Amino acid sequence: MKVRKSVTIFEDEIAVYDEAREYLKQESFNKDELVQKFEEVINKYCRLINTTRRLCSISDVQSKELKRREIEIKNLLDNSDQGFLTFGKNLRVDKEHSSECTRIFNKKIKNKDILELLHAENEAQNQLFANVFRAVFDLQDREAQLACLGDLPNLIKINENYIIVKYKIINTDEFEENSERLMLILTDITERKKVEDQILFLSFHDKLTALFNRAYVEGVMPQLQTESNLPFSIIMADLNALKLVNDVFGHEYGDKMIVQAAKVFLKCCRKSDIIARWGGDEFLLVLPGANQQVCARICDNIKAMFDSLPIEQMGLSAALGGATIENWKTDISELISVADHVMYSNKLKESKNTRETVIFSVKKLLESKCSAYIGQSERVEAIAYRFAQLWESGEEQQGMADLLLLARLHDIGKVAMPAELLNNCTALSECELKTIRKYPEIGYRMAQSIGEPVLAQSLLALQEQWGGNGYPYGLKGDQIPFFARIIAIIKAYDVMTHDQPYKPKMSREDALRELERCAGTQFDPNLLRFFLDNACYVIDSTSGTSDE
Repeated sequence: MKVRKSVTIFEDEIAVYDEAREYLKQESFNKDELVQKFEEVINKYCRLINTTRRLCSISDVQSKELKRREIEIKNLLDNSDQGFLTFGKNLRVDKEHSSECTRIFNKKIKNKDILELLHAENEAQNQLFANVFRAVFDLQDREAQLACLGDLPNLIKINENYIIVKYKIINTDEFEENSERLMLILTDITERKKVEDQILFLSFHDKLTALFNRAYVEGVMPQLQTESNLPFSIIMADLNALKLVNDVFGHEYGDKMIVQAAKVFLKCCRKSDIIARWGGDEFLLVLPGANQQVCARICDNIKAMFDSLPIEQMGLSAALGGATIENWKTDISELISVADHVMYSNKLKESKNTRETVIFSVKKLLESKCSAYIGQSERVEAIAYRFAQLWESGEEQQGMADLLLLARLHDIGKVAMPAELLNNCTALSECELKTIRKYPEIGYRMAQSIGEPVLAQSLLALQEQWGGNGYPYGLKGDQIPFFARIIAIIKAYDVMTHDQPYKPKMSREDALRELERCAGTQFDPNLLRFFLDNACYVIDSTSGTSDE
């Protein structure tokens, strides 16, 4: 069945008019005065219908325009990232004018009590809102109303979000009594505040360690200079092994060492103390109310805690300098200079011990990575000592200490190699060979970092060969440092006579024959001849640790 199309009221009325006109056109119809009046009425009626139709059409257009504008305004409000709400004297929300209100309050808020919506843990603030909102609707003067609103906070927390609030007095209908409304414009600045807080934090804190920074300490110096903080102490600390770690393992590993040092300082200081990262490897410890004894005790605790760190920390330690004042005749900046001077003085005094600690830590770390290195440096050092005793060439004999240091640290660069590479039992790939061949250069950098330039040059040349086929630079003959030529022979002998991950040990005799075979190509022929001729003496010096 066909559905009959509906027609508007105007179409129905026009159809009635058309029917009446057709009726009056009949010839048989007598057009007396009454008929003429009727015709005039229906003509006027037609004009009325047309006029009404035009008015309704205009009204429809205006209605659509109003609807369009309403949707447009709502879209603007919904996308303005602001919440708009209004309420009257009864303090109940008329409606939320944007979707942001629903997000901020986490619910629909129409007809909700505004005081309940803004309720906070701060009871004083809750009471203030209640008093002001009620007072605003009782006041008649606009300036008095605005002054009253000025007492309200502009930043509040709603559901853990930080909200800026603006207060506006509006009239929703100028022809209606009691149409005055209070509009709240809500702007969520939580993310912005987090960024601002982070910027503020970074302004006075070190990004890496989260300790205070130099700017903070310099800013609070005037506040610290009070009688209640006397006696007053300062400790300046300078990390010892940081340059070595940065040179060998990279700055990322060095950053971990800095963080570890910061933890040591925090654990050893009191809650009232201020610990700051003063520079790259320098820290400043501010100790209000600490006398000399307290300052010294904290220094001792710091040293003890550094000593207890695991070997992975590469002998991390710090040179410390403390200074104390009993009155404010000396200000804090001068006290820092005194502590700094003491710290550097101690650093010089402790430099030998620091170097030995670093060397010991590196050696232990290498042994923990690969058991084949356990005892190796001691054996090589013992043979080198006997060798040097017999060698009589004058100038070289004077470098006994340098030779023995090289013997002790000949493989120091391997500490930066991956453990799986050091323990590899199969032939190395090209990529692995490229990696392992970096260790002489790493050893060079490490020796430079601990102030041993002679050692550094020898470490760099340990894999060079007399015939020029070694690495990293292909040096040949006398271009290779003298001590490096000696240790190359001794190390090769020790490696051959002890089990390695990739090869079992060989007998002493087979090892000596292999050395002799490489004379003039891998090893200095004169030094090797001397070693072979005196093998019984120099090798027997390690009989307690070497295998026949």
